[in-house]
Amino acid sequence: MTDVETLIRQVWSPDVRPLAEEAWRCYNAGATRACIASTWTAVTADIITKLVRMADDGDNQAVPFRTTLTEAQSKGLSKDGVRAMQALEATLLDKASEFELIDSIGVRELERIREDRNLCVHPSLRALGDVYEPRPEVARGHLAVALTTLLTHPPTQGRKVIEEFSTYICDPLFVSTLPHIQATFFDRVRTATRSTIVTFAAKHALLELDPAGLMAAVEHADRMAVALLAFAQRDRELVRTAVAGQSERFQVLDGAAQLRALVRLGDQDFFWSSVDQALVTRLQGLIRVPVTLSEWEPLPAEITAAIALVRSPFARERLPMLENQFAMLSWTQRLFVAGARPDPYFLPAVIQLVQEAASFRFGEQAGRVLVQHAPFLTLETLRTVLVAWSSNEQCRRASEMTTLAVHLLQGTTHLGPTRAPVFGEFLTNVRAIEGTSDYYSYPALEQALSNVGYNPSA
Repeated sequence: MTDVETLIRQVWSPDVRPLAEEAWRCYNAGATRACIASTWTAVTADIITKLVRMADDGDNQAVPFRTTLTEAQSKGLSKDGVRAMQALEATLLDKASEFELIDSIGVRELERIREDRNLCVHPSLRALGDVYEPRPEVARGHLAVALTTLLTHPPTQGRKVIEEFSTYICDPLFVSTLPHIQATFFDRVRTATRSTIVTFAAKHALLELDPAGLMAAVEHADRMAVALLAFAQRDRELVRTAVAGQSERFQVLDGAAQLRALVRLGDQDFFWSSVDQALVTRLQGLIRVPVTLSEWEPLPAEITAAIALVRSPFARERLPMLENQFAMLSWTQRLFVAGARPDPYFLPAVIQLVQEAASFRFGEQAGRVLVQHAPFLTLETLRTVLVAWSSNEQCRRASEMTTLAVHLLQGTTHLGPTRAPVFGEFLTNVRAIEGTSDYYSYPALEQALSNVGYNPSA
């Protein structure tokens, strides 16, 4: 299937799609002039359909167009009716631009189709009896332009898209589903509108602007950051440019707001591209704020999340002090940092936490963080941490650990059947110490292994 055929399948209006298909058939049949004429017919039908749809949906500014159209149609094929429709069609590109169905560049591209269409259907426009002979690639290009510029997009104005995007972000039932955000507010909107939406999201994600009182500005900024991540997966450079455009305003925010923005976006390269060395120095100072807490107390949530950025190579490059900052934390504080943002980077630290747990309670805390990191384990690291677990009495005999062992087995399904013998080795090591009849012989794990087809006793 060609690119043009794929686009034709995506034409928004089911009434216009047959017209685009007809233009494509004409092209394939070698009827180049007919292809260009049919393409322009599809363009006019699409604009009319969309403007009527907007009027029907309550857009008061589109109502006069619908009224004019209805009056012209009521006159039928009379001379007055034809003249009225010709007058209306002559304004369609201007109307499409006015209602933001296309931008100024789109007007220029579609105007070329109209001009070539006139040459195709009015041979008298050329002097000396010559007939316009368009090249096939021109016809194909016109159809592709019509599809990408207009026909495949829904009848949504730029301003209306922004309003819909803002409403979506502020929805009390908001769910951070990146594919949905991409499909609705990036893939199906025009290029100019994409840039506007991305810039809008960047402003709110970085600057914590008030969303007209619809929700707390900080939570709103968190949601906008999610949208930025979705957009970056489609066009990272566009997001980078939008974020860089906010740098001057971001530089003068208070420290708390800058720290929150760092936590939100500090693991993304497009964030650091807009941060100069002066601001890097300031951010380092914010993270190094002295904390008057005992080694057993967790750090404040903002500092914990900021230090958790050590997982990001972009953050480590610009804030090299992060690794030392993390290494200098107490056992409890490292545990909370790793638990705040599970990541493969923290696996060595998590294994060490399991090895060093100094009480049953700490053993259980380390076990819970280990389960969070289960998706990142390899067979080698799984074996290493299970050996540490079975060797540390504070982990082995903590009451919650027997259940967490089952959760760890379930969380490592990505390793497939090969993980079962590793858990079998763990059971053997534990039972060599605890025996086979005690609660701490992990009977629940034995049953879970049996359920996946592995017999530890075999």
